[in-house]
Amino acid sequence: MMSSLALRFAPRFAVASSSSQKVNTYFTYSNQISQPMDRKPTYTTAEEAVKCIKSGNTVFASGAAATPIHVLDAMTKHGKDSSLRDITVVHMHTEGPASYCAPDCKDIFRSKSTFMGGNVRQAVAEGRGDAIPIFLHEIPILFRRKLIQPDVAIVSVSPPDEHGYATLGTSVDCVRAALENSKTIIAQVNKQMPRTFGDSIIHESHFDYAVNVDIPLPAHAHKEMSETETKIGKLIAENLVE
Repeated sequence: MMSSLALRFAPRFAVASSSSQKVNTYFTYSNQISQPMDRKPTYTTAEEAVKCIKSGNTVFASGAAATPIHVLDAMTKHGKDSSLRDITVVHMHTEGPASYCAPDCKDIFRSKSTFMGGNVRQAVAEGRGDAIPIFLHEIPILFRRKLIQPDVAIVSVSPPDEHGYATLGTSVDCVRAALENSKTIIAQVNKQMPRTFGDSIIHESHFDYAVNVDIPLPAHAHKEMSETETKIGKLIAENLVE
């Protein structure tokens, strides 16, 4: 079976059975993840899906509320169990424990964050991870200009509809550009991921592997302001706001 990347960039024509005449299709932009392809994803477990990750690979992970924590944890275990080395994990701000950034993973995974979150700061501070200084709107350019070329992309999506269309849910940001330029796509299909529209649409035929889950999205609990935060707010309100 051809990979999703190969199919997305393959010439979009069919050969008629009765002749060698090429018949053009309407899908001229074959790398667009919203366009259906003639293939089906392999639905499997997270443990099986991540076996496609090899030493030296570059892995992209979606972030924020769409952080695919279940599959990322399986990736970490796979890296340890298989004695993998030198895997780069590229991502924006992610939620969850970021198990691939643990000290015992320093020779297996290296986080490269384009928007650093609290779960990777210690790794960056200790030299086990990197922070890429970049404007938010420039991050997709890294993928479109092939400055970062993911071997595997791990993303969280909403369940496909009856026509096979899923969505990127809460986080589109740079994810679409990353998926259009990834060799292999692993989708964490979360029943609790909301369906969104526009550039969020992705057809399931672009998934190489899909993992069904039904888990809450990462969220931050509301907390009361500290005394220091209250004083800062009071100073701003009284002196800087007219």
